[in-house]
Amino acid sequence: MTYSEIIKHTRVKLLLTQDELANKLGVNAVTVCRWETGKSEPNFKAKKAFRDFCNQNGVKLEETNG
Repeated sequence: MTYSEIIKHTRVKLLLTQDELANKLGVNAVTVCRWETGKSEPNFKAKKAFRDFCNQNGVKLEETNG
């Protein structure tokens, strides 16, 4: 699974809109949209924020790979 698919899968699993996820990660919804479509990839800081967000919500990134 690509990083863009992981982000979208996680967002949908947690029943969040792109705007809601963006607010939780400290970015804007356009940024999340670009990540999900593969037009850009999160930088290191954003990846860490996403991983921390997943951990806080009981989502293991490994679960999204299968």
